[in-house]
Amino acid sequence: MFRVYKRTVQISSAQPLASSHTNTYRVSGETSTHKVPTVLTVPLMIAGAVVGTVLFSMFFALLLVPMGIVGFKAWRLMKKAQQQSDGQTITAEYTVISKSEK
Repeated sequence: MFRVYKRTVQISSAQPLASSHTNTYRVSGETSTHKVPTVLTVPLMIAGAVVGTVLFSMFFALLLVPMGIVGFKAWRLMKKAQQQSDGQTITAEYTVISKSEK
């Protein structure tokens, strides 16, 4: 489920702009009850990217390795069948009977 939060930023200064060198900023709005500290967000994003990459790679390894093995065995069987058929010849004896006289 997605939650949409509305945030508003109000920029105000306590003194006039000409005499003040510092401005105060206040962020108001709704906050999440399960808010992750900002210190952990970057390491968690990096960890998520690493874990996602590893799982994606494992998925393709588990999918493609067996297919590669089956394909290699099929290729080897075709090569063996080609080599066996090249060396064989068929011999036949036949007799021709003709009614015509010479």
